[in-house]
Amino acid sequence: MSSTLSIVLGLAFVVLGLTAVMLQAWLWGFPMKGDKSTAPRMWVNVHRLVGLSFVAIYVTMMIFMVPRLWQYQVELPARTVIHAVAAIVIGVLLLTKLAIIRLFPHFSGALPALGLGLLINTVVLGSLSLPYALRAHSISGDTLSPQNLERVRGVLAGLPLEGADPVALATPARLEEGREVLTRKCTVCHDMRTILARPRSGPGWYNVVVRMAEKPIIMGEPLDDRDLPLVTAYLVAITPDMQQSAKVRMKAMNDQAERAAEVADMPAAPAGGPAAADPAKAEALFKTRCTQCHELDEVKAHGGDDEPGWSKVIKRMVEEGAELGEDDARVIVRHLVATYPKST
Repeated sequence: MSSTLSIVLGLAFVVLGLTAVMLQAWLWGFPMKGDKSTAPRMWVNVHRLVGLSFVAIYVTMMIFMVPRLWQYQVELPARTVIHAVAAIVIGVLLLTKLAIIRLFPHFSGALPALGLGLLINTVVLGSLSLPYALRAHSISGDTLSPQNLERVRGVLAGLPLEGADPVALATPARLEEGREVLTRKCTVCHDMRTILARPRSGPGWYNVVVRMAEKPIIMGEPLDDRDLPLVTAYLVAITPDMQQSAKVRMKAMNDQAERAAEVADMPAAPAGGPAAADPAKAEALFKTRCTQCHELDEVKAHGGDDEPGWSKVIKRMVEEGAELGEDDARVIVRHLVATYPKST
């Protein structure tokens, strides 16, 4: 199922669920005449049509969802568990409601409660899935800005994308293809929140995509060689948006940020070692790795510092997920010391 169709069905599912419950609450207020309601026949038929559409979308979505549950190769995230439970409860409530209407009309007094249960679980289902689906589906203006596309080209140029042109990959059309691969193939085995929760560097995304492509898959379409550069380019392109979300979360976790200030100083690099790299290469390494998550203005706002001070900053970044080896970290520290020295 395409990402666009999935989102449309999800939104329609929530709207239909809300409409069905509201109509039921209104129609239930009309008095009975014998064993029939005096509610307007047209609105009764509208309610029935809305209900049938709701059931049709539910069945369609379950056909795609249930096989995915068997594809997860690790324990399901809590959000996915709640999502799956809500979907299963909706099915149970629908079957119960159908059984009462067709077979056990003497239990019809329970129908309003069942309708309310359907509404609650429908809202839970939609709120847990639609925001991340919309986030993955949207390609904002910032993502397609000339500056970001140029950044994507630079990142992709440093990756071993055999036979792929970084310039061609960093275009709106190819990024849309990458988005489609992510939402159609990657979500077979992975929760969307798991994919989008943690920003990574270009090499980090590429390594993840390659590793996922090598894993066996029982159902669905596996990632092929053509998919690898497409989905990598898309993930690199949306990383700034992911970083912004991560910054908001990190700002709310002041205690975790404070503990990083206690990190010990990085040992001094041996003379002539990796830290004594060519200044141009050091600057290129700094821009490639550090600007994945930070604007240059943020670095300038930190102010000048000495080697122990910048070492603490880099170590904190590594603790928060930056993929840096010790040698590269030393090079970046020396570059920062030279570019942003501590004022005397």
